[in-house]
Parts: sequence; structure tokens; C-alpha cells
Amino acid sequence: MRQAGYTAASAKNPKLLTDSLDWQEAMEKYLPDVELLARHRDLLEAKKVEHVVYPFGLEEMVIKELLESVGCTPRHHEFHQNGVHVWFWAPDQGARAKALDLAYKLKGKMTKKVEHSGTVDGLFGSDALTINVVDAEHNPQS
Repeated sequence: MRQAGYTAASAKNPKLLTDSLDWQEAMEKYLPDVELLARHRDLLEAKKVEHVVYPFGLEEMVIKELLESVGCTPRHHEFHQNGVHVWFWAPDQGARAKALDLAYKLKGKMTKKVEHSGTVDGLFGSDALTINVVDAEHNPQS
């Protein structure tokens, strides 16, 4: 911030800048809420293209029903030597999770952070999984 011409006090405490009326006006001018909400809606509904190879003999209708049962939309398929290649739209759970996280934070509804340790080995895993809920205000990593 010092290189941009701000005072040493502002550089040490950026909140002096971000709490100012000029900052709020600049944010609305260059990042209008209407556009941010539109992009946020896109993220909440984000999809990505995925690909899978099914064995020969599996009927096209069965493949379609399998994909649709988990929220996917088949787009294209081709027959190759090793099976039926299918490309489909799938929910982008990573993008959606980040969008939900941001939405809850913006609305002030997420004041706790969930941490976990361990892994679950398969559906009926034997590894332990520990989940802790931590106040975000008391966690220096948040």
C-alpha cells in the first residue's frame, strides 16, 4: 500500500481505507452487487464436463439413467475399442461448495469453522474420522 502512495498508518491498518466512503463507492462502481450476484448464481449452479468409459453391452438407456440419477446430463457418446466413451455435464461440487461457503459468510450465518482429521477408507472404512467445530473468531487460521 505504501508503494501505491498510502500513508504509513493506512498501510498498517488497511481497514482505514476499506471502511471509507470512497472505498465503498469504488467497490460499487467496479464490482457492482448486481453483477456479483449474477456470477454467484452461476457458481451455485456450476457444471463441468466429465468423461467415463462404460463396457460394451451396457444399454444406452441404462447409461443415461445412471448419469441422470446422480444429477448428470449425457452430452455425447462414441464407440471405441475399449468401450463406450460418454461425455456428460456433471455438477461442479467444488465450485458449488465454495459459492455456498461464501454465501453463508456474506449473510453472517457461518460463524464456526469445521475441521476434520483422518480419512474414511471406502464406504465402510475402518479409519477414524474426527470432526471439530471451532469458533472462527478464535481461530488464527480463518
